[in-house]
Amino acid sequence: MSEKTDGGTIPGKWAMVARGFLAQNVAVGCAFGGFGLTVLPLQDMFGASRGMATLGLALAVLMMGLVSPFVAQLIGRFGLRRTMIVGTLLAATGYGVLAAAPGMTVVLLAYAVFIGPAIAMCGPFPSSVLASNWSRPGGGTSIGIVNTPLFVALIPMVGLIVIRDHGLPAFYLCLATLHLALLPVLLGVVDSPTCALPAAAAKAHGGMEGASGPALALMGSGLFWVAVIGAGALNAVGITGVSHLVPFVVERGVPTAEAALMLSVMGGASVMGSLTVGWLCGRLGAMRTLAALGLAFALSWSVLLTSSAIAFMVPATLLIGASGAGVFPATNVLLGQNFGAANLPRALGLFGLFTLPLTFCLPPLAGVLRDVSGSYGAVAMSIIAGCVAVGALFLLAQPRTAPAAAVA
Repeated sequence: MSEKTDGGTIPGKWAMVARGFLAQNVAVGCAFGGFGLTVLPLQDMFGASRGMATLGLALAVLMMGLVSPFVAQLIGRFGLRRTMIVGTLLAATGYGVLAAAPGMTVVLLAYAVFIGPAIAMCGPFPSSVLASNWSRPGGGTSIGIVNTPLFVALIPMVGLIVIRDHGLPAFYLCLATLHLALLPVLLGVVDSPTCALPAAAAKAHGGMEGASGPALALMGSGLFWVAVIGAGALNAVGITGVSHLVPFVVERGVPTAEAALMLSVMGGASVMGSLTVGWLCGRLGAMRTLAALGLAFALSWSVLLTSSAIAFMVPATLLIGASGAGVFPATNVLLGQNFGAANLPRALGLFGLFTLPLTFCLPPLAGVLRDVSGSYGAVAMSIIAGCVAVGALFLLAQPRTAPAAAVA
């Protein structure tokens, strides 16, 4: 394996991008794509409230954010391959526990103890670092491909059949098996081209030693906090949509089977959103792209709130899926371009940590608000107002918070 130093394509790059794509898809597809299908069955099986049934994914996101800074250290010390393999085994264990869970307490513990940390170790974070390491400066296209959530579209379609014919435990066992099947793919992960080059070539490429900059420097940047507040809120809205879309559209009069199909439609649109976000960042800039995603969220939830016709709800769901999938890649590009690819693991780890109040609280609070108000109307209106505010934040903050010179 070698590298062209004249700016050409790095041999082996697309093999690593493919591995990152599969790892991200298995981790995110199983957790986020499969969770929406389990909300109503969990309520029926254990007599849980809507807020309790939707708490599992929020706990996973909480733990994912808490361990992300430590995952950055694990990557630096043990490498991407070992970190991702351990995370995959942890996830497989978690879904096995879910399959045998006797009650909601064990369900919630499985999401918090196993699945959340596992997503941090083998999901979008390490997969994006892998793509960034194997890309030329910027890496928007590779990062977009790696974060294309194809399985978020496929797993609801398959899961609906499995749950209907064999029950919820069988569905969890399928998710555990899918993680185990990923292990041979991860054995071929190589952190970066420099890992396979002679010392002189590695030095020319810019090695990985001392890659992480001081955390205080990141936290002293206004742009970093704009990303935390704005992109963190958009991530929380995306997680809320995944958790509540099926019960929301069922409440609007859509049959359960069609509601599950809409969840798959949202996942399919995520593929398009993730693939195009790199192009949008190149044309509009990462900040304006994030502003556009916020306004798209507001528009789509406005349609869902005001119409119960499938002809309008499906396009709105498509827009939600495309927008939600674009948030993390756009944030990745924003942080990588402004703080440097070498600082990206630390920046993403801190970003995950500081966005926890939003990503953890909003999805279960949406369930509580629905239980208190008796409908999803107040939930949808809160999401719309918040997304409009986030769009305005990114548009207004851009000229004031951008660093004087972006680090390539």
